[in-house]
Amino acid sequence: MVKPYRDCVVAVIRNKKGQVLAGERADAKGAWQLPQGGVDAGESADEALFRELREEIGTDRLQVLRKLPELIRYEFPADLDTGPARKYCGQQQTWYLLELLPDGVPNLEISDGEFQDIQWMQPDALVRGIVPWKQEAYRSGLKALGILS
Repeated sequence: MVKPYRDCVVAVIRNKKGQVLAGERADAKGAWQLPQGGVDAGESADEALFRELREEIGTDRLQVLRKLPELIRYEFPADLDTGPARKYCGQQQTWYLLELLPDGVPNLEISDGEFQDIQWMQPDALVRGIVPWKQEAYRSGLKALGILS
């Protein structure tokens, strides 16, 4: 049986300096990524986006600047046998470009604990630091949003 792709959302939160907000995974020190997560049954991608933001960075006080019309896909490595990789062959992601509203302040103390730290990063540094099997998806998403050239 062929495994399906998992529907997922990705939040690219940009500041005025052109940096993006990245989270350091609580289960893997030194592993930084964009806020992202799966779309639950009966939930739209937009609803999943704001739920994931509340869960992962402790705020949903953001404004969507752009939503990519096309999905960006990547496949899990064949030897990955944890979490979603057991059920799905990879993820197909809806990418969003956002900015924090004036009252939008990330707060990990009220998040679900997926991230142990958050910081603003240069987009190219984030791409270089992401696990190799996600790099092309990150490049594609960030280029399509006009964040990378």
